[in-house]
Amino acid sequence: MKKPNSLFVAIVFLLLNLVLSSGTSQAVQPLPLDWPLRPANVDTSGFALVLGGGGARGIAHIAILEVLEELNMRPSLIVGTSMGSVVGSLYASGTSTSELRALAVDPDLRHLLVEVKTPLADMQGHWWGQSPHQLSLQISQWPPIPDTGFTYGQGFESLIGTKTADALFKADNNFDHLPIPFRCTSTNLLQYSLVIHDEGPLPLAVKASSTIPLVFMPVELDGRLLVDGGFMDNLPVQVAHRLGFKRVVMVDVSNVHLPDKKVPENLYEMWIKVAELYTVFPNDFKVGENDVLLQVPLEPYRSMSLDSSQEILNVGRQTALQQREQLLALRDACGPAALGSPPQKVASANVTFRNIEVVGLLRMSEDRLLNRLQMHEGDTQSLRQPWEKAAWLTKEGSFHSIGFEYIPVSNDTTDVIIHARDETEPRLELAASIVTDEGAAGLARLRFENMLGRAGTSLVSFQYSDRLTRAKAMVTQSLNGAGWLGLNTAFQWQREKPGLYENGHEIDNYVFRHTQFTIDLVLRSFRYNWSLYAGANAGQSNAYLESRSIAGTGTQPVQTWHLNLESHGRDLPVARHRQGVKIRFLKSFGDTGNSPAWWRGEVGFVQPWERWKSWRPVLAAGAVFSSDDIPVIHQGRAGGPRGWAGLHKDEIIAPQLAWSRLALQYLFSGAIHLEVAGSAGWHGQEKLTESKPLFGGSIEMGAESLLGPVRLGYSLAQQRVGFVYVQIGSRF
Repeated sequence: MKKPNSLFVAIVFLLLNLVLSSGTSQAVQPLPLDWPLRPANVDTSGFALVLGGGGARGIAHIAILEVLEELNMRPSLIVGTSMGSVVGSLYASGTSTSELRALAVDPDLRHLLVEVKTPLADMQGHWWGQSPHQLSLQISQWPPIPDTGFTYGQGFESLIGTKTADALFKADNNFDHLPIPFRCTSTNLLQYSLVIHDEGPLPLAVKASSTIPLVFMPVELDGRLLVDGGFMDNLPVQVAHRLGFKRVVMVDVSNVHLPDKKVPENLYEMWIKVAELYTVFPNDFKVGENDVLLQVPLEPYRSMSLDSSQEILNVGRQTALQQREQLLALRDACGPAALGSPPQKVASANVTFRNIEVVGLLRMSEDRLLNRLQMHEGDTQSLRQPWEKAAWLTKEGSFHSIGFEYIPVSNDTTDVIIHARDETEPRLELAASIVTDEGAAGLARLRFENMLGRAGTSLVSFQYSDRLTRAKAMVTQSLNGAGWLGLNTAFQWQREKPGLYENGHEIDNYVFRHTQFTIDLVLRSFRYNWSLYAGANAGQSNAYLESRSIAGTGTQPVQTWHLNLESHGRDLPVARHRQGVKIRFLKSFGDTGNSPAWWRGEVGFVQPWERWKSWRPVLAAGAVFSSDDIPVIHQGRAGGPRGWAGLHKDEIIAPQLAWSRLALQYLFSGAIHLEVAGSAGWHGQEKLTESKPLFGGSIEMGAESLLGPVRLGYSLAQQRVGFVYVQIGSRF
C-alpha cells in the first residue's frame, strides 16, 4: 500500500494475464500442499456447501439456503468466495435467512457494500445530503493519478463485523467453532496464489475474499496483499474435498455456462466484461457422483445488479426446487449428519476490554482514536458497538478503515487489536459542468486530513464560472472524543452574477461580492443522519446592477448568527435520492450598514417513494421567508434541490419564495436513470400571491460513473429559453 503506482500496475497486469494467457494456464489454482496445517474440527460424514462468486448474482445463495432449510438440510461446512463468502459467513455465524433476505432487498445495500467517502461539508450544494464522490487524485506524487480503488470498504467490513462479532468471540476466532464451520478464499495479489482463511479476523478475511480490484482497495492481512478469491478459484470445491468431504452441494452463480454474448459498446461495458472474465477459467471444477451442482441461470444480471435482488432471489429458489429430488437423495445418503435446524444466532453480551492495542495509524494519536471510539481499557460494552461507531467515524473522512480483532481472555473479558488506517495523503477533487447559455464551470478542491495528528479536515477549494467564482478555505475539528461535537471555521470570497429576466430574455445582471468569516459549532448524529449547526458570520458584501447602480445597495457590513438543522443521506447512486429535511434561520446583529436588523428563514424537504417496478417518484418542496428590509444579497433564491425545473438556481431573487418539484425516475439499473421533472414556484416582495405561479420542466439522463455522477439534460420554463446542461459531479 506504500506504492500505489506499483499496486495499480500489478492489478492491471493480473487482469491482462488472465485474458492473454488463459489458454495455457491452469484453470484453477491448486491448494497449497501444506494446507490444512491442522486437522479440521468438522463432521465430514455430512455434506459441504460451496458458494461461488458472482457479485450481486451471489444474492441467489440466500434462496438456496432457504430451500435447504425447508428440506431440513444443514451443511457441516460452508465454503465461500467473493459474494459466496459474504452470504456464507453471515449464515454460518447464525444470521437467519429471513434477515439475509431483508438485507438483500434493502435499497441501502449498495451504500454498505460500496461506501464512497464524502466530506462533512457539502462540496457543491446538495443541501439535502452530502454530495457524491468526484474524480479524486493523489497529489503526494506526480503526476497525480487515481487511487488503486474507490473505497476501503468500511461499510462492508462493519456489516460483517457487526453481525458476526459475538459468534466469532465465542468461537475464539476459530472458524471451525462457529455455529457452522466456515472457510473462505482470497487471492494473494503479489504472489498470484490462493489463500484459504480458517481463523483470525473474519470480517477482514471476508472483505479480502470479496475485494474487486479497481473498486475496493486491496486488503492487507498477515503481511499479504489480498483481493477477490474468484481470480484463482471461483467455486472452491477443492477446499471441501481436501478437508475430507465426499458429498458437496455446489452453487455456481458465475453464469459461465450461459456466456454473455453481448458486444461491449462503451468503456463501462468493456470494464464490466473484463472484470467478469476472471470467473471463466477458475471454474473448471469436477462434479462427483455424490455431488449436487446448482447452476443458477442469471444471464440478464450483472455483477453490480444490486437493484434486481428480488428477481435474483426468485431465480435462485426456482433452481433449487428444480433439483429437489437430487438434494433429498444427497440428504438421505448422508444420514443424520445432514439433518438439523438452522444455526442459531449467538446471544449478544457485554464484554470487558482488558488490553487494547492499536496498529496501522500513520498520523493520528492512539488516544485520539480511542476517545473517538469511546472505548478504553476497563470499559464494558457490546462487541458490536465499536463496529457501529467505526462505520460512523469513517463517514467523516478522517479514516480509511477501522477494524477490530477480539482475543478472548474469558467468557466476559477480551483483549482488542484495533486495525486502523487514517487518511494522511492530500487529495485533489475535480468536478465540472456545461450549460449552453452560461458556458463551462469547474471546481477543484484540496483535502488535507489529520495534518496535525488530530481528527480534523482542511479544505481549500476554488470554483469558477462566468456566473459564480468562489475561493474558500475551511477547517473542521472534532471537539469531543466521539466526533459528535465539532468546530467548523471557514473564510470565503465570492462573486456572483445572477441575471434579471423579462419575457424570457436577460435584461440586466446583479453583481454580488461577498467576503465572510464563518464559525460553527456542529452537533452531529451519524446513527440518525442529522446535523445541527449553530454559528455566526462576519464580513462585508457589495451588491449592484451591472448596467446601472442602485441607491443604497453598495458596500455593507455583514454580521449574522444562524441555526441550521438538516438530515442527510448518502446520495449514491444519483438516481436514488435519500429522504431529507433542512431548516435554517439567519438573523443579523450589530452594525448592518444602511439596513436595520433583518432575518431570513428557510425550510425544505425531499421525499422519495418506494419503487414500483422500475419507476420511482421523488417530491421536493420548500419555502423561504424574510423580513421586508433584507438586503438583496441575502434574499431567497429560486433554488431548493437543483432549482426550479427550467430555471437556473439564482434567476429569481425575492424575500418570499415557495417552490415544489416532482420528478418521476425510471431506473435502468442501480447506476443509470431517466428522469422527467415538473415544478411550480411562487415569489413576491411581501407575499407569495404577488406573482402568478411559474411552471417549468426538464428531462435528464443520469449515470454513476468512475468520475462521479454524470448528467445530461434539457430544461425549460415559462418565459424562459430552454437550455442544455452537462454535469460531471453534483450541480453547483
